[in-house]
This record gives sequence, C-alpha cells and structure tokens, in this order.
Amino acid sequence: MKIPFRYGKGEISVTCRKANVLAVVEPGDIPEAGDEMEMVRQAVHNPIGSKRLSKIARPGDTVAIVTDDYARPTIGYKVVPAVLSELAEAGVRDEDITIIMGCGTHRPCTREEMDRLLGKDITARYRVVNHNMDDKDNLVFLGMTSRGNAVWVNRIFAQADVRVLTGQIGIIGFGFSGGRKSVLPAVAGRNTIYFNHRHAWITKANFGNIEHNVMHDDALEAAHLAKVHFIANVVLNLKLQIIKAVAGDLVQAWMEGVRFAQKHYTVPLARRPEIVITSAGGSPADDTVFQSLKAYQQSYLVMKRGGCVILVADCKDGVGDKELDHFLRMDSDEFFKRVEAGESVHFMADILHSGMEKASEIFLKSSLPPDQVKEFGFVPVKSVEEAIEKAMAIHGKDAGILCLPKGAYIAPVVNDGGQG
Repeated sequence: MKIPFRYGKGEISVTCRKANVLAVVEPGDIPEAGDEMEMVRQAVHNPIGSKRLSKIARPGDTVAIVTDDYARPTIGYKVVPAVLSELAEAGVRDEDITIIMGCGTHRPCTREEMDRLLGKDITARYRVVNHNMDDKDNLVFLGMTSRGNAVWVNRIFAQADVRVLTGQIGIIGFGFSGGRKSVLPAVAGRNTIYFNHRHAWITKANFGNIEHNVMHDDALEAAHLAKVHFIANVVLNLKLQIIKAVAGDLVQAWMEGVRFAQKHYTVPLARRPEIVITSAGGSPADDTVFQSLKAYQQSYLVMKRGGCVILVADCKDGVGDKELDHFLRMDSDEFFKRVEAGESVHFMADILHSGMEKASEIFLKSSLPPDQVKEFGFVPVKSVEEAIEKAMAIHGKDAGILCLPKGAYIAPVVNDGGQG
C-alpha cells in the first residue's frame, strides 16, 4: 500500500506491506472551514468567561498583543485584526499598541516574516517587535511558581496596561499549544523556559493531555502571574484553515478550544508498534531539526521499547539552533551525565537522547548531509523504503508499523499504563 507523507513543501509516497501496517493515524472527522475571519470576529465579540476586550481596554491604555512566530502556521493576519478592531472600538490609539512575536527559544522573525504572518497593513501601522529570551534588560521578574520556577517575562508585555494572547491550539508536549503557552515559553526568559522544559518534566510530557502534565501546570501558573486580560485562539484543520475560534478568559476560553481539538486530534491505538513512521507534517514544521523533533517525540512515546523510528523531515534550514546543534552531537551517556550533574541542557536534545534510550534505531529521511545526520545519532537513509527494510531486518517480517503522516499534529494514545 502507498501512504503519502508531507515533506518540505511537497509530498512523498511511501510503500508499505499492508499486512504490517497497524494503522495510518489521521485526525478524526474535521469540519470544513467557513469564513475564517468572521469566525474569529464572532468569538471575540462573544467571549467566554470574560467581558469583551472593547470593555476591558480604555483610552490611554497601553496594550501588548502576543502572536505566534514563523515556526507556527501563518494565522496572525486572520486573528489579530479582530483584536485590533476591539481595541479601536475601546478608543486605544494605534501608537499605544505593541505586537510581540512570541519567539520563545526560536530565532527572531525577519521583517519579511512579520509581513507574511501579520500582513503588511498591520506591520506598517503598528509597532511589531521580537521577543528575545536573552535580553535581560527587557525582562521583568513576576514571581515564583509553586514548583520553584522564577518567572521572568518580556518587559513590554508585563508593563502593558492590557495583555492579550493570540495563537493556535494544537498538539504539543505541553498537552496543547495556545493559551498559557503564549506566555511561557513565548515571551519568557531563558532560565524560566529551561526550568519548565527540564529533563524530569519534558520526558514525561503528555501529548494531547493536560492532566498530570507538570509542564502545563507550571506554564499556567506563570500565565496567571502575568495577569493576562484576554485571549483569542484558534484550532486549525490539516489545510491550516481555522475551524474553531475561542476568545475571552485565559483558562475558560482556552479549555473550550482544547476540548474541540482533543476530540479531533487524539486517536486511540490498540497496541504499541515495533516501527513508527512519522512526518513533522511538511513546511514549516519540518524546516529545521528543532521543529521536526516534535514529531519524533510523539513516536518514541507510543512505540514498543527497542522499536525503530523513521522520521520523514526535510530540515532544509538545518538544525535551527546553535546550542541544540552542540548537544545533538554529544554522546548520550555524556549528555545524561551532564543532566544528572544539574547542567542546563537544550530541551530538544533531551528529547532526542531520551528517545535513543528507548529506540534501537532512529532513521532520518531528510535533505541534510549523511555525515551530519550520523553525528546527531540518526541513521541517514535515501528513502523511507530503505529505512523500513532495515527496521524489518531488526524486528522481523511480522513487525507492526504505525504510520503518522502528520505526526506533529496528532496524539496517538495507547491505554496500557505507558508501558512501552
């Protein structure tokens, strides 16, 4: 059987023996998109658990709006206008509004990326800035979470009279993106982010599940310390179109979106596979190793111990993070010695090395040079079929294969108590 996997800006067709395929996991029944911007306007005009933003903001207020950066689907130009319209109705001046690109640990957005994400009409009219987690002069201390995380966030955001979050609700190790994640990590300082993304928490993160998810709990406390006034979040279909919009209270509105996303993007599995083939879902999710590892993390969490992961990711822009590059090249034993010694390590490298402890082999189909792939601990392959053949040689001709063509966007769940 042939199964399509997104790869870069295109697609590759993978041939698998049908008898071996346990499942091709796709999201559930996804409704078609309607008028996306009208959907957002209606949500903003009918907020959940909150007054309208036009009743919260007042003339003379300064307003900070956090929006997703280049590493996320391009939705800002569909969501932010409804927020700006509410602020205009409240009498807030254009010059009192700052839009902050929630870069978290990512590189800053270029001006061209800002134009693409928000639209040139917005970037020309309003102040748009990148958050820099390492700019200590532009960080403000808000307090401590109950788990001991010192919460430092962007000064412009913290000192604004009104603080608004916009973004997408999708599957991540936090459970779901959106909501509190637009504070931590989006506009948080490096130490705050790394404390939240620590080894003991990130290796036990629950995709598509926020219960008993310490990363989520800690980030939510951070967002409460930031005293967020209003959010506008959306859920997307696989065409990256808005199919659900929620707005209002940080928790109540976000949870309404989470329940919708959970219904469509979590899928139960009957058993754990020996082999997982996963794609980050194409560009922009597979532009870098950094982003692609999110699909990889999904895989090792559901496969049998000693299984194989086949990651399909173009990685056209390389690793995407200099610090991550350093830790990826490190031997796993050395990496975990540093973790045990309390050294701060890159959380995405933690994901890679933790997966290597569970997997027998990790194959990577990418555009990276084979020697570089080997330095990261992956086995480079020219085709997915080559990887399947090598994995079958390890696990036998009856090995079960799980296919995740949109691995970064869906949460397969095995109800066996987490025993891989």
